[in-house]
Amino acid sequence: MTQSHLKELRRAQKLTQEELASRTGISVRTIARYEKDASMLRRAKYDTLKEIAEQLSVTVNDIFT
Repeated sequence: MTQSHLKELRRAQKLTQEELASRTGISVRTIARYEKDASMLRRAKYDTLKEIAEQLSVTVNDIFT
């Protein structure tokens, strides 16, 4: 299981998992899974990734690099 870059990006914006979940409409549990396991994040729908990226002021590509 490889960690994603999402946690680092979220923390850079000074957001909690709960805050990101609230802003995106994604459950806290799902945000936690995405942060813990990059393969879960890779399977997310593009619209979901786009919403996360928008809330973090990054591109979808930034989430994976």
